[in-house]
Amino acid sequence: MEVPKIQISFLITHYNRPSDLLKCLAAIKSLKVADSEIVVCDDASLEEHLKTIQDYEIDRLVVSKTNQGLAANINKGIKACKGEYIIYCQEDFLLSPQISRILPECLDLLKNKKLDMIRFVSNSPFNRLIPLTAAVSLIPKFSFRNFLQNYYQYSDHPFVTSKSFYDKYGTYFENTSGRYGETEYAIRILKSNAKIGITNQRLASTIDGSQSVLVNESLAANSEYPFNKKWIKIARAFRLYLECILYSKSKRGLVTYKNFRK
Repeated sequence: MEVPKIQISFLITHYNRPSDLLKCLAAIKSLKVADSEIVVCDDASLEEHLKTIQDYEIDRLVVSKTNQGLAANINKGIKACKGEYIIYCQEDFLLSPQISRILPECLDLLKNKKLDMIRFVSNSPFNRLIPLTAAVSLIPKFSFRNFLQNYYQYSDHPFVTSKSFYDKYGTYFENTSGRYGETEYAIRILKSNAKIGITNQRLASTIDGSQSVLVNESLAANSEYPFNKKWIKIARAFRLYLECILYSKSKRGLVTYKNFRK
């Protein structure tokens, strides 16, 4: 008997938030996507949390023996995915039911190489986008109108891509803190020829009350610099432009950011 081919892998990274994970799973199951699987990659959660999530309806649970950070956790999850396409989502996000309606459109754009990745949400709205379909737009590689957002084309917020994306553009730089790893990969993708798209509507939202590691990092960083938020955004943009100029694809290091996992 022929085994059904898995088209889509829902990859969820998890660390010590089983109640959030349960809500995330419920949202994914409500999409009722055929020929799919759910892969949860856990980054060495506490034993009590591991016992809890082992009772959840998950097709594949990958558990790290030691905490290695988000980048390593995503990399392990990618290897475990059997689908041609991956929909990535951290456990503190809920995917919108509207994804079911536009998913065929998204997969068609990926299959025909019009886009390499499609994001479902952005905390930093882009002032200029290039419409491709009724539901999806291309984020231009560089736009003066997106001067403060050009470096946020990639984000580890929910997205859909092909598994082969990581063969072409590389996986995540491990042994890094969350903010460092996300920023390094964002610059890596920006300097590549990868075409990143985004849905015209927000199709993912954070779970109310969830304590995000990256959010906590941002709050701590901002508390150190109690300046006007507008000037912080401008300074951050110039900082990222500098990082892009100095970036070495082989070394994969950031110059002005500190890696808190070293």
